Amino acid sequence: MDFNTSPPTISYANRTTDMHLTNVSMSDSLGNLLFYTNGCSIFNKENNIMENGGNINPGNIHNNNCIEPFNAYTASRGAIAFQADYKTFYLFHQGLKLVTDSVIDVYDNKLYLSKIDMTQNNGLGKVIEKNFVVLEDTMQGGDLTAVKKSNNIDWWVLIPKRTSNTYFKILFTPNGVESVSTQTIGDSTKYIGDGGDQAVFSPDGTKYVRYNPFDEISIFDFDRETGELSNYQKVSIPGDTAFVGGAAISPNSRYLYISSQIRFYQYDLQAPDIAASQVLLGEYDGYQSPFPLATTFFTCQLAPDCKIYCCTYNGCDVLHVVNYPDEPGLACNFVQHGVQLPSYNTLSMPNFPNYRLGTGQPTCTPTASGEVVQVQQSAKVYPNPASGELNLEFSTGTGKPIVFRLYDPTGRLASYWTLEGDGQPQSLNISGLASGLYLWQLNTVDGLPLDKGKLVIAK
Repeated sequence: MDFNTSPPTISYANRTTDMHLTNVSMSDSLGNLLFYTNGCSIFNKENNIMENGGNINPGNIHNNNCIEPFNAYTASRGAIAFQADYKTFYLFHQGLKLVTDSVIDVYDNKLYLSKIDMTQNNGLGKVIEKNFVVLEDTMQGGDLTAVKKSNNIDWWVLIPKRTSNTYFKILFTPNGVESVSTQTIGDSTKYIGDGGDQAVFSPDGTKYVRYNPFDEISIFDFDRETGELSNYQKVSIPGDTAFVGGAAISPNSRYLYISSQIRFYQYDLQAPDIAASQVLLGEYDGYQSPFPLATTFFTCQLAPDCKIYCCTYNGCDVLHVVNYPDEPGLACNFVQHGVQLPSYNTLSMPNFPNYRLGTGQPTCTPTASGEVVQVQQSAKVYPNPASGELNLEFSTGTGKPIVFRLYDPTGRLASYWTLEGDGQPQSLNISGLASGLYLWQLNTVDGLPLDKGKLVIAK
């Protein structure tokens, strides 16, 4: 997703490996990809394994998962990356352990650190230190996150201990790990739901929030100088039956967003009673892309365009989006399946801390302002099934030209048309397309989503 354009330009590349729950990447200051990981290996910008970048997170989970056809690691949000200087980068990554004694169990048991020199191999990089064990203990899956120390150079990396109210705190400097400490505060986490949660810092670094549907919402104040958590608050969501979820905080650090599998909430972190500030922004609308329940809500990420994007809890070709997260209540404009992807994504959202904190740059740069535009979603696509000709009627209320796209079931773009004449019937020639099921999408030319659906071509 290239945020130099509005809306972001979304593209994909074919790789020889998959991405799953472990997903982090690093780019240079211009947005050019440097490296990424799927938890199995570290890859360079050419999608090849970096020199010495194979076999990270060694163990039985690696041996089982990092082979065809799966070939991806399943530590939820199990990696995070930092830059130390112009050439040196560090990658924290969590290893999983499989236990098959009296019961089968999988949990995060090691936090590793690998060091990358990007001046090696003509800028393709080399892993010069790998799988250094920073921490060996039982850790809560899904909650690896970080925030800059008050000097805006060093980092605090936080991970909760599993089934405990203890938090591991790693102080990380450009020279490496300086200290590992613990703090006990709040309520213990539950065994169930491990890995189906998310922890985030507010963009200004003053709040730390964890959400697991079985532990509900934990909110703390955070001291960026000392690394201390304080002022613990627990917020319950009565009647919610989610199994997994995610969390994100608005650019102005005021509004907390909770994606609770089939419900999406907003909370005001500045309210005297945070629980009472709850606003239900939406419930899963039954959209299928391609399977039932595929587009429910999972983990989220604040993006450079000041929007919050959320992935789905199954293989799917859409993302959910909060368009104006600094706005209260429904004015934040939460849109289900509001972003069309050119290929399928499964449970995979990058894990990015706020790298801009303390740099003098804004946390993000809005790409649009003003009133939320309410778009009429009134497209008619017929006949269905269709053969040589397809009819389209649409009324957007914007007067803008639209783009009508057809995707095959693999997410590949099959054909598209740019059309003018808002409100006028259009006839499209589809004689060159093969018989089968297609997904159609209607957007304005500047990317505003209008409507979606399915079409069968039968000849």
